[in-house]
Amino acid sequence: MPRKHRIEFPGAVYHIISRGNYRKELFLSENTGKAFERTIFEAVERCGWKLHAYVIMSNHYHLAIETPDPNLVEGMKWLQSTFATRFNRLRKERGHVFQGRYKSLLIGEGRSLLGLVDYIHLNPVRASICDVKSLKGYALSSYPKYFKKTPVEGLCREDFLGILDLPDSLAGVRCYATHLELCKAQDPKQRELLAKRYCRGWFIGPKEAKKALRDDLNSKHPDVIWEGPDLKDLKEAQWEDCLSKELRRLKKKEEDIQNDAKAADWKVQIATTLREQTTAKNPWIAEQLNMGHPSRITNLIRMNRH
Repeated sequence: MPRKHRIEFPGAVYHIISRGNYRKELFLSENTGKAFERTIFEAVERCGWKLHAYVIMSNHYHLAIETPDPNLVEGMKWLQSTFATRFNRLRKERGHVFQGRYKSLLIGEGRSLLGLVDYIHLNPVRASICDVKSLKGYALSSYPKYFKKTPVEGLCREDFLGILDLPDSLAGVRCYATHLELCKAQDPKQRELLAKRYCRGWFIGPKEAKKALRDDLNSKHPDVIWEGPDLKDLKEAQWEDCLSKELRRLKKKEEDIQNDAKAADWKVQIATTLREQTTAKNPWIAEQLNMGHPSRITNLIRMNRH
């Protein structure tokens, strides 16, 4: 079975998450953590990425990266394979270092990026390694690097500081530190909500931006097999487009869907088209067209063909 496609386009911003194989404590020693940090910056330089934030924990890492060129797959392949070789050489081990495929979530502009940067920087706080006031002492993170007069080459603080209307300067970073103190989440329920918001699905941002990107990707890449259940709504966008076209063709409106019979001929026609031209399932079709129980649809389509 072929590997499923990543979404790549110029200027895309991603939240990248990857764990050690079997949740192995990859970065527990300072040597391995520092080695991976150096490898990240090498990847950033090689690929021309903008690195907004990163944190390296004991067995996983988070990156917020922007790809001016559509080269996420190429760059991540280099990053993880290069570090795996270095890790195995350093530890005199063999085998896989990372657990399966890394996760890549697309990030919207504005507050979505700021929220992700905050989420990444606060990882050590949520893990009870330190508090916000001592977060500058957590070395394997972009956060302390931003307190340097001149940030490390490859790091980009301008964008998320700009969202807060703060200057790209040490004074701006100090104001950002105050902002971060107000954002810390100690409540377990709040931590779960943050994990759901920033680590699940395929896109982080407003619904309108998500729909616009989804529609654009579907129009440009109609044959792509998107990545698992996280990208289910990319396929649903195709179903919605097909449904809208059929409704316009038959000159039907929302009130017709609600008022006409559940087995109306025109509804069966649209259901047939959806099943032939898309991967839409009976429950979705039944709900959209008000056709009653999904089990009826297959029989109605079969009768319509004879």
